[in-house]
Amino acid sequence: MVEFLKNLLGFLGSIGRGIGFQGMNVIGTILLVIMTLILIGEMFSYQLVLTPWPRLVKRQRRWNTKSIAVMGMTAALSVILQAVGAVIVLVPGTITFRADAMVRFPFGAIFGMPAVWGVGLANLLGDALAGTLGPGSIGGAVIAWWMPYLFYRLMRQPEQRNMAQRNAWLKYYGISLLWCVIGSFYLCSSFQWLRLLPTEVIWVGVFPAVILTTFIGGLAGPLVARIVGPAADKYGLSIDEMRFEVEGRYNDKV
Repeated sequence: MVEFLKNLLGFLGSIGRGIGFQGMNVIGTILLVIMTLILIGEMFSYQLVLTPWPRLVKRQRRWNTKSIAVMGMTAALSVILQAVGAVIVLVPGTITFRADAMVRFPFGAIFGMPAVWGVGLANLLGDALAGTLGPGSIGGAVIAWWMPYLFYRLMRQPEQRNMAQRNAWLKYYGISLLWCVIGSFYLCSSFQWLRLLPTEVIWVGVFPAVILTTFIGGLAGPLVARIVGPAADKYGLSIDEMRFEVEGRYNDKV
């Protein structure tokens, strides 16, 4: 298994050399701008909607006891799993187990934006507790925020987020892989612009490691969703039952 993971790391690292470090940074920079703007919009409850035409809508959201509790629970659980996973080494010196991914991914679909903000907060808290809080933590917090956000936007049906449909597992892993790619590009471009590491280390070392560690960490996410999803529905904490977003109440902004 270790040899297989090493070979996979080598293959993913060769992508940077094939495209070229400058080309990789151009792709990452474009994603960096788009993803950051979407996050900033969500901070003020403005959401990008692509159908029937691209536009911004003002979402009506209600922070109450339940939503704040969900945000805090998600943040705490994410920090704990981040610390626990760090001690599980898959490839010495390269890959540790990102246990937090197995809750960060599905919680976005189950709990919605309270979980999304909880994960973003958790990443900053985790770095602060580990003594690694610095300029790179901002990029890390942004891509952490995007982990549940993609699922919040792309898995809205209860049958899908609770993994009750056959194609839900396939969709889950597809969204996970999408995040692994765009999240890795975002983080590595932010590292390059901040000059935190040598360019070759960023695209040959960090880029493949982020993809592989996060995807492996999220493999058990559907099992978590099968347990947590129905329980959240039962106790009124799921995205629908919590009624954090008032359906049908938003203002179009062209």
